[in-house]
Amino acid sequence: MNTKPFLLRFGLAVGLSAALLVGCKKNDDPAPGTLLPSKGIVGNTVRDSVYYIATELFLWRDKLPAPADFKPTSYATPEELMAKVRTYSPENSAGTGNVDRWSFATPVSEWNKVLTGSSAGFGFSRGYVADNDLRVVFAYPNSPIGQAGVRRGWRIVKVDGIEASKANETAIANAISGKSSATYEFLTNAGETKTLALTKADYKSNSVLQRSIIEVDGKKVGYLMYNSFIVSTARQELDEAFAYFKANNVTELVADLRYNGGGYVNISERFANYVVPQSVAGKLMYTDQHNDKYKAWNRVKNFDGTLPADNLNLKRIVFIAARGSASASELLINVLRPHMDVKIIGDDTYGKPVGYYQIPVMGYISSPVAVKQTNAAGYGDYYEGLKADRYQIDDYTRDFGDPNEARLKDALSYLRTGTIPARQAARRETLDAQVHRDEAETFVGAIQELPKALRR
Repeated sequence: MNTKPFLLRFGLAVGLSAALLVGCKKNDDPAPGTLLPSKGIVGNTVRDSVYYIATELFLWRDKLPAPADFKPTSYATPEELMAKVRTYSPENSAGTGNVDRWSFATPVSEWNKVLTGSSAGFGFSRGYVADNDLRVVFAYPNSPIGQAGVRRGWRIVKVDGIEASKANETAIANAISGKSSATYEFLTNAGETKTLALTKADYKSNSVLQRSIIEVDGKKVGYLMYNSFIVSTARQELDEAFAYFKANNVTELVADLRYNGGGYVNISERFANYVVPQSVAGKLMYTDQHNDKYKAWNRVKNFDGTLPADNLNLKRIVFIAARGSASASELLINVLRPHMDVKIIGDDTYGKPVGYYQIPVMGYISSPVAVKQTNAAGYGDYYEGLKADRYQIDDYTRDFGDPNEARLKDALSYLRTGTIPARQAARRETLDAQVHRDEAETFVGAIQELPKALRR
């Protein structure tokens, strides 16, 4: 089963309620007993069962009131109930709220859309470079706008005749989100004007938005824009990318996770196995911890004893990351740090070192935060995010893989010189400017499979 983090943004083209997970499968999981009674129903409503699951699996279950005191049926929906459950987690270090922003419940039908990567819409994200300069941040290749050849960096001049500007943002948003079709006027990266009449349609999102090889001082640097660990083709696309890099003798890698909200942890693990030095084979990758009742589920995850044939045997790696990099993305960065030189360019990550299981109950998925993961150095408390080594703007004016795109340019400079430019102060308003999307979406987190005893 599966899930994702709770950082709402102005819609990307793949939608859901909200949650992040962490996950992986183990063949010899202990059998802790039956979590749910017959048919997964406790009491008379789905709300009773959703709360019962929380009282079992919630990482901070000792803080939850007894059902009689919590009164599950006093909440209008399972979603509202789980929002309240989150408030029983500890306060964050800044004292501004609870660390749990993710425990969730959502209809199975909605969650299935996330798992398959199914979406409906134009299929792109947009962001302002300036008040009168709106750009395509990215476009899914399989979407209507992607199939029309639109690329990141293209300037949106007009939508249905409306000048694209912050002053007209409400009208622009309505033209994009509120209609089934629209006419776009673009200025391409090459300076051409293109007018496209587009209609929304169903499409499948994908993980790899760009893969390429850049020559830097005689070295071959692989660039991988990996946008999700959750869509159905995530593993296949990852395997194909590393086979491509291996076949072309890539010796350095820039992994771009700036919009990657997470997904399956076993894909994150696979990514890690592709990049670590051969000397890391069989060593500790991470450990996970559950609440006291389910500590028998705790486990140790090691790197593969025999690394994949397409392992790049890297000594260092540069990640392009941002506040949208979450869960399985953060897990990947964190587990590599004890074993190789890891740098982050862009912005601090989101901050989700915990995950959950997806429990089906009466047409819903119930997922209280249930597991925390730490790397081989014992570190896992990055609730405020993993800190960037170099803050840099998200340069919407250039396509992914362009060596002059601001974040990639800094990454390549480090690989060339071995030094990171001075760590300038974070400027949230310009580093990760608000990204608008044509469909509402939260973002998927890391996903953990149920232990064998609970799989149905």
